[in-house]
Amino acid sequence: MLKFDLKNVMQAYEAKTGLHLTYEELAQMTSISSDTLKSIATRPEYNATLKMISEIATALNIDPTKYFEWKMDKNGKE
Repeated sequence: MLKFDLKNVMQAYEAKTGLHLTYEELAQMTSISSDTLKSIATRPEYNATLKMISEIATALNIDPTKYFEWKMDKNGKE
């Protein structure tokens, strides 16, 4: 499963800018609800759309390709 690592994105943003960003603040910067952002960050099975990832990347001025990870499930399947 391909996963977008939003937690790592937000940590990198804080390290780069010195500003701690909450899901609510990121929601205000994008058209994505804070509940959806929390799901992207915490639910491995949640599939963020490319539009969502693009909005996050634009709002935070990041290269989204650096924040994807490939994970197998507990049975070793993709």
